[in-house]
Amino acid sequence: MNRKMLWMLSAVAVTLSAAQVEAGHCRRHRVACHPAPCATACNPCGGSSYGHAAACGPTWQEVERVVTVPEWVTETRVVTATEYQPEQRERTVTVHKPVWSEVEEAYTVMVPHKEERTGTRVVCRPEWKEVEQPYTVMVPHTEQRTGTRVVCRPVWEDVEQTYTVMVPHTEQRTGTRVVCRPVWEDVEQTYTVMVPHTETRTATRTLYRTVWDEVEQTYTVMVPAVETRTATRQVWDMVQETHERVVCRDAGHWETVCGYGGGDACGHCNPCGGCGQCGGCAPCARRVWVPNVVQETVPYTVCRPVCREETYEYNVTVCHPEERTRVVKVARCEPYEEEYTYDVTVCHPEERTRVVKVCRMEQHEEEYSYDVSVCHPEERTRVVKVCRMEQYEEEYTYDVTVCTPEERVRVVKVCEMVNVEEPYTWYETVCVPEERTRVRKVCEMVPEEHVETYTVSVPVQVEKEVEVQVCRMVEKTVTCKVPVYAGGNACGGCGHCGACCN
Repeated sequence: MNRKMLWMLSAVAVTLSAAQVEAGHCRRHRVACHPAPCATACNPCGGSSYGHAAACGPTWQEVERVVTVPEWVTETRVVTATEYQPEQRERTVTVHKPVWSEVEEAYTVMVPHKEERTGTRVVCRPEWKEVEQPYTVMVPHTEQRTGTRVVCRPVWEDVEQTYTVMVPHTEQRTGTRVVCRPVWEDVEQTYTVMVPHTETRTATRTLYRTVWDEVEQTYTVMVPAVETRTATRQVWDMVQETHERVVCRDAGHWETVCGYGGGDACGHCNPCGGCGQCGGCAPCARRVWVPNVVQETVPYTVCRPVCREETYEYNVTVCHPEERTRVVKVARCEPYEEEYTYDVTVCHPEERTRVVKVCRMEQHEEEYSYDVSVCHPEERTRVVKVCRMEQYEEEYTYDVTVCTPEERVRVVKVCEMVNVEEPYTWYETVCVPEERTRVRKVCEMVPEEHVETYTVSVPVQVEKEVEVQVCRMVEKTVTCKVPVYAGGNACGGCGHCGACCN
């Protein structure tokens, strides 16, 4: 819009300048005059020169123009939002149940016995002495110094770099490999067999019976909840502002200049001669436009975007922990003892002989072909940016803490250990191995599958309507003034003179 205004002002200025030139020279028309008492150079037809010279000036006319103006419009748009809905699902969970079985095992127990022993030991006893000790203390002092340091600034340069690329090629090669073949041989082997014998024994064992107890258990469940939160976002508004600018305008005026002589062919007053037909020098009067270019301050309107913060609300799904209570059955094992009779199989070693087949691997060589991927180096060139650090020196001032050594003397206590022998008695525990037998219960976990139900939050796409402000350019009709120039003959509109002008 600013460019259109500037273009219109330039056109008006050019039109005004052309009007001034034509008014000053009576439109540069050639005039042939006849003798008349009212004829002049600028009005050869006679009559009042003021009435006809006014036709050379512009006439202002109001014209309607169509311009575009920004206008804010509120629109309703459909957006896609994500909401979470609870959904019940089932899953199979494997639970392990304990199954107890009795196993007899032999174990060795180290039975401890205490034995008294006597010996001699060396004991260190401390003796304290005061000793004078010289020491050095570093006393700090702060000194200000000036130095020069090297500072690096990065300078980027394009460098042509040559690099090697390994291009793969497939080659077929031939090689020799060693292959092992099995060879079976009969070998006589001596082995020992444990021959079993059954013996009946009596013992006492501890059994466990399963007792189920109902226990109240507390567990935590994450319950989803929708919360409305408030946030701030940036919105741009178009604000109309009025500014001022300086425009050049011609505020000149018309002046009447009088003289003697006829007019020349160009319409100028010539005091040295006439047209030839007018017969002598007659008084000459003409209107001259005197320009006066002045600067004016003109207001204009500009649309400027202004950012403002707007508060809006949105929904968030937040899971809150909730404690719940349930009753579960817990298995507890209760021990009890009972006597039982069991058979024990005792094995006695027995030497036997058998013939077994032994496999021996026999090696032989064979040729085979194989493909090998061989990479050949290939030189390539590329342009890379290299950062070179350019060094320059600068002076700076810094504080240095300098420590000066200072000799001092102090009295310290020194502990000196003196060795003294003394007899003592101690008891030593000696462990003797002892073989024992016990029956223990072994728990074996048996897997069992159960089906349980749980809740899952499933995201669902939902369409919502949201009001949005949109800036649109709307056409508007305005009224402005435009200069209009009237047509005429060389005298500025004296066509009513009749036979006075040719």
